[in-house]
Amino acid sequence: MTKRVEVAVGVLCNQQGQLLVQQRREGTDCAGHWEFPGGKLETGESAEQALERELQEELGIILGVLGNLACLEHDYEHAKVRLHTFLCREWQGKAMGMEGQTILWAEPSAVRELNLLDAAFPLLDLAEKQLGLAN
Repeated sequence: MTKRVEVAVGVLCNQQGQLLVQQRREGTDCAGHWEFPGGKLETGESAEQALERELQEELGIILGVLGNLACLEHDYEHAKVRLHTFLCREWQGKAMGMEGQTILWAEPSAVRELNLLDAAFPLLDLAEKQLGLAN
């Protein structure tokens, strides 16, 4: 039985109601797909600590208050993941692709049109509802 990979994910929403997504780089699993930023939990880390570390490394930002969004599981061909997801509306710094990845701020409807990872769709649905952005 394949062990679940524990992953912290941040759904960042700016003051214009846009969400931040990033494109997976060449040479990674699911290269070219779009996802919400985050990464694997390291030994001894809480999901919040992992997200703070990952977003500082990936986007160059320091998170403020986090809101719990959901904990969802998804099975890909290459991995089984458990996504500890947080809604982020406060951070310090300007988000940039610190690891060479393309990032994009977009309305939720535009995010839906991207080549999103399958696990991102339920997170998008939940974020829209919680933020009052759902149509």
